[in-house]
Amino acid sequence: MDVEGLLGELRGVVDRLAALDVSVLDAVELQGVVVGLQVEASRLAAASAVPLHVWEVDGGWCTSRARTAGLALANRVHRCHHVVAAELGRAAKLSGMPLVRRAVLEGRLSMDHVDLFCRYATETRWPLFQRDEAVLVEACVGLSLFADARNLVRYWADHVDDELGDTKRPVRSEVETSRSRDTGELTLRGHLSPVDAEVFCNELDRLVRDIRLEDQANGADRPIAQQRAAALLRMAQRSATATGATGRPLFQVIIGDATVARLCELASGHVITPEELLPHLGTALVESFLFDERHRLVGVSKQRTFTGRLRRAIQIRDRRCQHESGCPVSATDLRSDIDHIVPWAQGGVTGPGNGRVLCTSHNRHQHLHGPPLPAPSPSADGPPPIRYPELMAAVLRLRWSIRHINDLYLPSAS
Repeated sequence: MDVEGLLGELRGVVDRLAALDVSVLDAVELQGVVVGLQVEASRLAAASAVPLHVWEVDGGWCTSRARTAGLALANRVHRCHHVVAAELGRAAKLSGMPLVRRAVLEGRLSMDHVDLFCRYATETRWPLFQRDEAVLVEACVGLSLFADARNLVRYWADHVDDELGDTKRPVRSEVETSRSRDTGELTLRGHLSPVDAEVFCNELDRLVRDIRLEDQANGADRPIAQQRAAALLRMAQRSATATGATGRPLFQVIIGDATVARLCELASGHVITPEELLPHLGTALVESFLFDERHRLVGVSKQRTFTGRLRRAIQIRDRRCQHESGCPVSATDLRSDIDHIVPWAQGGVTGPGNGRVLCTSHNRHQHLHGPPLPAPSPSADGPPPIRYPELMAAVLRLRWSIRHINDLYLPSAS
């Protein structure tokens, strides 16, 4: 094989791309170049993985007397040896993922998916990953947002851990503080468990929004980092003057039914295990929702706006902004609205079948909102459409499995 000739062709293509005058391209051509280069970059990385792994296993790098293959290659190509070592590890795993590699070479998945699979396909889970590789690849190909693929693979990991009998200890929240004796400045460092982080971030975002509105009213212009610091200080001030009553945080949680009992996801979209939620059940208000053929969560409202349990039901169903661009803003984010698919002024009803989550930017700015959508079918107030492959579809079949409130369900019209 003429390896030098092949690499020479690649260098020639790169040189021509580097010399491309993008200023003469129209918007469609420029987007085509940007998207095409991203796809080809992933394809090139997947194509490079096998020779990279074979080179490491072959051991020819030992002649350089470097301690590791990563050091040997990094010194040769003037790169960081930590990054090269990570790429060698990825190449080793990808060599055992033929279906994943094929999907990347076909442009159906990216190297971000490869990294995702490598992170969760641990040594313990590896035999079950090889068993489920085809299902995971096809499921991820069918998802438009990478965040959905991340959740799907996390769910898979939790399920196979159950299958393996691997019981994990819940993540504990830990925060360290360090205060300078010279300046008096305080440094915070640590991490919060997913559920603790949900409580903290919800309140922090709410206070930041209040502070932002106050700044606008006062003509102040502080960066977001300073607004967050002010929100943390306000938390401390309110705690110091509190009466001692403990707040009851509200969790909107997606919980699977008996067939997929391990499905558990916070309203922000973060996957957790049911064990992580258990310590909070005594003090929290936990909501979960059911959509099936016999019941619908809420009926049509006579009001113009989506409020109360109707609003929460649509938030849980949609989970994020439903704009066609694939906007990732969470449905429970303070920047999210519930929008009428068929406008109220045109006879659209305020019901679950005619409501969708849109972030404030896509809902309130006409140039971003997009053209009106077609009217929903007469059965649109029934079960919501399935937006996920089979592995994730059960997430939309939910129920009040922790705190059941009977009057939440309204029977569908026969």
